[in-house]
Amino acid sequence: MIADYELTAEDVCAFNLHHSRHSPTARRQYLLGWFLPAAGGLLICSGLWYLANQKANAPLKTFQDLLPLFLGVPAYLVFFPWSHRRRLRATVKAMVKEDKNHGLFSRHQVTLTPEGITEVSGQGHSSTPWAIVDRVVATDEHVFIYINALAAAIIPRRAFTDPAQFAAFVRTAQDYHRNASTGD
Repeated sequence: MIADYELTAEDVCAFNLHHSRHSPTARRQYLLGWFLPAAGGLLICSGLWYLANQKANAPLKTFQDLLPLFLGVPAYLVFFPWSHRRRLRATVKAMVKEDKNHGLFSRHQVTLTPEGITEVSGQGHSSTPWAIVDRVVATDEHVFIYINALAAAIIPRRAFTDPAQFAAFVRTAQDYHRNASTGD
């Protein structure tokens, strides 16, 4: 099977967003960045409440006075996922623009055979046996054929004329990969 397409910066962003959501290491960093500051903020607010209440001896009144600080914690928890995705997308777009990236955003042709995956682009020609492929992941708009933990062939859905062709390409890649993993 062959996929012929032009890779875009949005495709690269989609891969990086997907990878950051599904990589165990990136996921752990995301969760730490989400909950650790919130826990710290809650601890600081509680400490301020305790110290302020020591002087006033009116816990409810002190809590009401500090309520805007306490509300910052749930606001952070709600805002962080959106902010993280936005920052990641902006970072990837900036990295794409900082170098010349010759060949990255050129015509790509990916060919699947029972032996492996071959990719031809402006960056050159590469062939990878299925036994080396880490995994094949399909999303609504892309299929990512991971060559290693950080690199993948990115094939967009638009490379196919209809959804059935995309599904057949994904199924073929997954079958070839599974067969190579089991030694069939």
